[in-house]
Amino acid sequence: MQKKEKEIINIIKYVPSIFVIFISALVTFYLYNQNQINLKNETEKLESNYIQLNKEQIQYQVKRIKEQVEYEKTIALNDLKETLKLQIDNSYKILSNIYEEHKDLPKEKMFSKIKKILKNIRFNDNRSYIFIYTLDGTNIFHPEKKYLENKNLWNAKDEKGTAFMQEMNKILTQKDETFYSWYWKKDDNSSKAFEKIGYFKKFEPLNIFIGAGEYVDDFESKLKNRLIKSISDFKFDKNGYIFIINYDGVYLGYYDKSFIGKTVYQKSFNPDIYKTFELMKTAARKGDFLSYYHTIKPDKEDHERNIYKYSYVDNIKDWDWIIGTGFYMDDFYENLEKKKLELNSSNNSSIKKILLVSFIMTLFILVIFINISNILESKFQKYQADIQKQIKDNIKKDNIMAHQSKMAAMGEMIGNIAHQWRQPLSTISTIVTGMKMQKELGVLTQEDEIESLTLVNKHVQYLSTTIDDFRDFFKPQKIAKKFDIQSAFDKAIGLVKVQFNSKSIEIFKDIEHVELNSLENELIQVLINILNNARDELVKKQTNRYIFVNVKKCNKNLEIFIKDNAGGIPNEVLTSIFEPYFTTKSTQNGTGIGLFMSEEIVKKHLKGNIFVSNDSFNYDGKNYHGAVFKIILPLNI
Repeated sequence: MQKKEKEIINIIKYVPSIFVIFISALVTFYLYNQNQINLKNETEKLESNYIQLNKEQIQYQVKRIKEQVEYEKTIALNDLKETLKLQIDNSYKILSNIYEEHKDLPKEKMFSKIKKILKNIRFNDNRSYIFIYTLDGTNIFHPEKKYLENKNLWNAKDEKGTAFMQEMNKILTQKDETFYSWYWKKDDNSSKAFEKIGYFKKFEPLNIFIGAGEYVDDFESKLKNRLIKSISDFKFDKNGYIFIINYDGVYLGYYDKSFIGKTVYQKSFNPDIYKTFELMKTAARKGDFLSYYHTIKPDKEDHERNIYKYSYVDNIKDWDWIIGTGFYMDDFYENLEKKKLELNSSNNSSIKKILLVSFIMTLFILVIFINISNILESKFQKYQADIQKQIKDNIKKDNIMAHQSKMAAMGEMIGNIAHQWRQPLSTISTIVTGMKMQKELGVLTQEDEIESLTLVNKHVQYLSTTIDDFRDFFKPQKIAKKFDIQSAFDKAIGLVKVQFNSKSIEIFKDIEHVELNSLENELIQVLINILNNARDELVKKQTNRYIFVNVKKCNKNLEIFIKDNAGGIPNEVLTSIFEPYFTTKSTQNGTGIGLFMSEEIVKKHLKGNIFVSNDSFNYDGKNYHGAVFKIILPLNI
């Protein structure tokens, strides 16, 4: 007996400390290993992130340039139209004035005066002029092509096959003025027709219309040159530039001005330029990315071979432009080395912090457990002395029975303590692991850290007071006090919320504010036992882990309902659930003493009753089945 008691004392003194050191070493090793894995993963993500971010940037730059070109084209076209309309409106006023002054003259003399004044009107760098036609298609005045005068063009068609004089007659019979576009040769020797945009206005008194036009490519030529220069001068980042190539492969815009006017075959940027340029044209037609080897780079004086490059290309369809930009992967590899150094430095700093925190936590918990062990030893020795006294008083009656009673009580005490320690220790481990993960992810705030350390301290204090709780359990000298039931639930849930949150368990509370005079700590112990049992079953479910708490006052009693959706307790063991040492779990996960103790506390100390049953219910449109614990307590004991 003395040998066994000595062994128990040694267990109480040394096992907790050894256990804390072992768990601390295990957690530290795990954190260090995870830190190394995260370092490796971060390095692997760098390249994909770099490529994706730079792809987004170059696509944005090209889209922005394309939008700018389209915007400039629209503005220029609108300006051209405004110019044409302004010139025609002014010429119309001149025509009106001449008509009013000389309306009695024959038409031929009047047209002679009109021609004399209008022939000198030139605009758009002297490219545009005024011409006059009758509504039936006869040319009255053409300052550039005299041979057209007095010639009827009613059946004439432009290069697209449009009888433009007939269309103009149809339009001007419905309205007095209009913009119109057609295709016409720039001169008689030209073999190609170009789009021309004009403005026409009807002068009804003479049954004629006046007009002026401009070839689209003439007015766009100046715009193109300005945009090409602007785009070629545009730079971003270290090696970012915009290139412009037409579909014939001619460089229109490039950071190296010596390339302008040359073809990609004369000034190649790729070892296999024919294949690469075909891929570039295909990508540009729909706006897409392509990758290839590039032989030149702005920041290199000497051209280097085989620099891998990603580009994004798009097109200006009307102008047959390919516009694009890209980024070089050798810049990434330079940055990668720098980033690796930064990550290694950060990683080393994190490891030092992990080791420091682990050492401090281990030392702190070790001191606590040593004190707890000393308290346990002291109390055990006191308990041992009480047992010895009991044995001596009753040795004459039944020495053997007293010995067995002593050992049974001792075993029960240690078993209860071990059971009560298991959950707080698991919670402490979960909190420390959670802090580590938050730290690695960079989301651990000072408030979270303080909150987590506070929870650790709370659980340590809980461990420290566990011995007193179990001592008091066998002693009826309990002092009741007034407390709010909602506060008791908040304390109980607060002790287990870290584990519940980590396992995605949601607790829904519907608790009335009811004050009762009872033993708060004992009630909290019962609530934690029930909640932990529910948790152990809920973690077997994949999703939707719920616990529902309902508390209400009923006459002079308080009724507490704790329900889960873990599937319920098998009917064949439902009546045995409160028996001592009965458990449906493995010996590693349970001793079967928790619910037995809960029933003992409720009945003997809280003067109430506890029941268990299974129930089916609907929540949020889904049907569930689970266990229901009902506790009935008097409001005053």
